[in-house]
Amino acid sequence: MTITDSPTGNGVETIGPKTAVIVLAAGTGTRMKSDLAKPLHAVAGLPMVEHVLRAGEAIKPDSIVLLASPQVESHIGLLDRDDLTVVYAPPRGTGDAVRVALEVASGAELAIVLYGDHPLLDEETVKRLKIAGLQPGIKAAVLTCLVADAASYGRIDRDGHQRPTRIVEFKNDDPAARTSETEINLGMMALDVAWAREELSSLEPDLESKEWLLTDLIERAVADANPDEPWPVATVQGSREVAMGVNDRSQLSDAESVVLDRIRRAHMREGVTIQMPETVLIESDVTIGKDTIILPGTILRRGASIGERCEIGPNALIERSRIGDQVRVTMSVVRDSTIASNSDVGPFAHLRGGASIGPNVHIGNFAEIKNSTIERSVKIGHVSYLGDAHIGEGTNIGAGTITANYNGTHKQFTEIGSGAFIGSDTMLVAPVTVGDGAVTGAGSVVTRDVPPGVTVMGVPARPRPAVEAGESGKEE
Repeated sequence: MTITDSPTGNGVETIGPKTAVIVLAAGTGTRMKSDLAKPLHAVAGLPMVEHVLRAGEAIKPDSIVLLASPQVESHIGLLDRDDLTVVYAPPRGTGDAVRVALEVASGAELAIVLYGDHPLLDEETVKRLKIAGLQPGIKAAVLTCLVADAASYGRIDRDGHQRPTRIVEFKNDDPAARTSETEINLGMMALDVAWAREELSSLEPDLESKEWLLTDLIERAVADANPDEPWPVATVQGSREVAMGVNDRSQLSDAESVVLDRIRRAHMREGVTIQMPETVLIESDVTIGKDTIILPGTILRRGASIGERCEIGPNALIERSRIGDQVRVTMSVVRDSTIASNSDVGPFAHLRGGASIGPNVHIGNFAEIKNSTIERSVKIGHVSYLGDAHIGEGTNIGAGTITANYNGTHKQFTEIGSGAFIGSDTMLVAPVTVGDGAVTGAGSVVTRDVPPGVTVMGVPARPRPAVEAGESGKEE
């Protein structure tokens, strides 16, 4: 016995059994028609099995065991986790999978069995399943759902006292028992581990499928039930959303639509305005500050962090980037970059590969910034490429400026100081340094360092000739 948080989530500590969460993800998923294992297909930016793992974490289990197919092994890094015990096992049925998992769930007294292809499973449902499994005398608690069309799901059969007695598989069922609203089995269970280990060790494979079926445990649990004692099987009713498993790409899309809607509504409840939300895609693990406005057509991928009072969009894409407060990003792409507060980007700008944009910076249309640091109050009006560069505070970058950073073998660095003025259509052939307050004339090709305060022009750029006395250009 260990001290764990209460499964009700109220923070009260209580004594309870050591709990293992077992996630079954060893199915072949042939209907996905993919080289990627079904549980690793993304839903809102996360592998669908990650949604299940996060739901399972809500009960603060002592261990998590993932039953995976060999197909998952080469892609297990997609989960980015070090808290899993992963067991690679051939798909021989749910009963055999749980038997194998229990062998490695050392010390567990209660097992919560979840399916890796149910990304709509929520934390509250898992908590309720655990609570049911903790009731006195319970050997198995089964997650069920009432649906109008039972399709091919197993059906919960009850006796005259409405006590669950077995799970009837579709192939063995009477069609007349499925003509109205039907209670179906969702496959997920809470199991008394000591009892389950013993029963699974003697379980026989199904005669037709040749697989060991976890559902067969229900009949075994009630076989010796005493009507005068607590019934050994309980049911927990889940929502129809939770019932949405994924077997093909169409169902994947349906499930993702639900998750994305949940995410948008969660942000709106926290003070974010989303115009035409049905056109906006916000993945998991995105943070957005209050009073920010997300405009139509915007995509915020996993890892994006948006500050307060920003305006993002329309038609912006932000991925793995951090955006400060009061930033405007219009019709632009921002990947793996940062933008400090009070800056604006776009339209049609592209920030990537570690671009770091300081505060009060203006980046206009058709500007591309790659692996460069742009300091405070820099102006980059339009149609420029700055790659592998550092731009000092208050510098103005004229239209058409290019850092020629690639020599055919290596990327080279460009340093531009503070308060410089880079004329339109300047080409800076790296490696090169332009000092503080220096100026380049329009159309210059800068191949040598420019000292601070010096003006250069021409191809190649040279310092402007000194103006001799009497050559002011004025008529005498």
